[in-house]
Amino acid sequence: MCGRDLRISIILIAVIFFLGFFLRMENAFFDDPLYTDENGLQYFQESDSYYNYRLTENIVSGGHMGDAVIDGMQWDLHSYYPPGVPLDYPPLLPIMASTLYALISAVAPVSLRGTCLLMPAFTAPLAGIVCFLIVRKFYGNFPGFVAGILIVSAPFYLIKTVYGFYDADMLIITIPLTALLFLVEADCSEKNRILVSSCAGLFLFLFSITWSGWQIMFYILFASFLVCMVVFRNSENMKDMLEVFLPAFAVLFVLLIVLNRLELIKLFVGPLRLPDLMNHSLWYPWPDSYATVAELQPASPDKILRYISPALIIMGGLGIPLYLIRGRDSAPEILIIIISLWVLTGVLMLIKGVRFIMFLIPPLSISAGILTGIVTEYSSTTFKKIKMVASSIIIALVLVQVFVSWGMLGDLKPGYDDYFEESAKWIAENTSTDSVIVTEWSYGHFYTSQADRPVLYDGRLAYIETLPARTLWYGPSIDQRIPSTARDYWISRALSSNDTTLSVNVLRMLSSSGDESYLLLENYTGDSVMALEIMEEILSLKRSRAREVLVKKYGFHDENALRVISRTHPLNSREVVIVIPDQMINSIAMRVDRNYTVSEDIYSRIWVRGNHTEEEVIDPSGKSSLVEMDGGMYLMNRKYRNSLLLRLLLGVPDDRFSLVYGNPEIKVYILQN
Repeated sequence: MCGRDLRISIILIAVIFFLGFFLRMENAFFDDPLYTDENGLQYFQESDSYYNYRLTENIVSGGHMGDAVIDGMQWDLHSYYPPGVPLDYPPLLPIMASTLYALISAVAPVSLRGTCLLMPAFTAPLAGIVCFLIVRKFYGNFPGFVAGILIVSAPFYLIKTVYGFYDADMLIITIPLTALLFLVEADCSEKNRILVSSCAGLFLFLFSITWSGWQIMFYILFASFLVCMVVFRNSENMKDMLEVFLPAFAVLFVLLIVLNRLELIKLFVGPLRLPDLMNHSLWYPWPDSYATVAELQPASPDKILRYISPALIIMGGLGIPLYLIRGRDSAPEILIIIISLWVLTGVLMLIKGVRFIMFLIPPLSISAGILTGIVTEYSSTTFKKIKMVASSIIIALVLVQVFVSWGMLGDLKPGYDDYFEESAKWIAENTSTDSVIVTEWSYGHFYTSQADRPVLYDGRLAYIETLPARTLWYGPSIDQRIPSTARDYWISRALSSNDTTLSVNVLRMLSSSGDESYLLLENYTGDSVMALEIMEEILSLKRSRAREVLVKKYGFHDENALRVISRTHPLNSREVVIVIPDQMINSIAMRVDRNYTVSEDIYSRIWVRGNHTEEEVIDPSGKSSLVEMDGGMYLMNRKYRNSLLLRLLLGVPDDRFSLVYGNPEIKVYILQN
């Protein structure tokens, strides 16, 4: 590489990085004081950031991510509590953040949260640099520059890595791309091939401690290895392919065996459990909580177009076919095989969720760089006059993507505000450290972090990531059936019911013994459906009557009935703190215009008068009710009109639920013991 070419490359790398950085800092200047704390720092963009932040705080304060070490395993005693869960979360992001914080704070005053807020803007653009280096190696600076700009400005990647989005998304493109870079370098190198390939294995291991879905990349590379073995089976290149892939795999497995046994188990057991994981009846008889997660809904064509961008889809979609049409080109076959399988896998994964759009962005960006290289090279040698036209069209497409992506950041604001922070602070200062919080799962990570109290259920849901490995990873004292979505069912059952006895019993049961009662019933009956039916019946009864039903109706021995009742109807329970943000109305109702025309389907109209609600029946045969709240008018199924959740949202007095804190967005209740 000549000096001039090197200087140009450095300049282009700087442009890629700083464009990616400044795009991601666009929302950092959102200055509404409602979304900043007393130190002027914004709140994080979404809930998962608070989960990562809490684990990072644990490293800074205690040296490891867990709240405690039990039987040699780190445990998270804030999530899915009681009993908590063995900590399975990939540690690289919290380790990086805590290390960076230690280095910076040694020379300058900086907070841990300030460091975490800034990390995505600095880290995510590195993917563009790696992509530039891969494409540049075979096609030169301009195609590499195009690929780098496309990846740092891809809408979905940009939105997921802006200032304040403290999640592993900032790393899950850069690390596998770096592994690919080393594999390609190993293919091109003869002298240091094994060493360079080993570096690829190191980055694959780093990916295993970055994202729980890292195995997908391994399967792609292993499939690519098998394809290469077939393609080069009768050529002298087969030995080269062995030297390119096998050292990487060897280093990966050695590091997994020594440092990451859980991911090693998942790597081999995961494919065997794939049919179960794809089955919506996986959690039967409990509902599938994951079916309601927006990011896990199949990606529609309009979302694919919007989140990847038309420019990247067009250019990335044409790159590989054009390479194949032209025959052997500058790029090696190994690169084309890997990114082709990567694209194919990414397309298939879109069926399982919008979330996996991210996985398509790296191979499409490389393919777009290949397209640029082929077009500019071909026009330079064959049609020199149209090279400028071709380059101009490519530049125009890239600029359109950049400006469209930039425009998407205009309304971006933090996911939390002062009202949430104030409610969390009140809980931290006024409730027992042994209390447990009940709220919608999407708010769980925020309150575990900011209120420092455990929650019954949070954004990790039923820890589906651990399902393939529980048999081999869990110790003998941990029931492999938990976590499960049963907890989501019971929380929803308590909040949606109009039976106060049922609601109180469910919440006291969960906060005291977690899943023990229905697991015990399942053990006794050998039938999960029957266990659910028994639970439904006895939880609507008082303790003495519930015990009588177990003995006389279901034939339980007194001792076994008492064991069940001591869990479903504990004499004493932990303090239960119920957090009800106004937004929870959306789980049972749909907002409508205040001028909504009352139709024949409306059963009643409900509103608050002083400290009680009033209901006007409009049509006894109607199926819906209209509810007037300060935040607007809502339409709901009539069966929820007397639900506990609606009463808590409206602030209706109740002897069992004491309103202890409120602000314009959130109410906090204590369940009387």
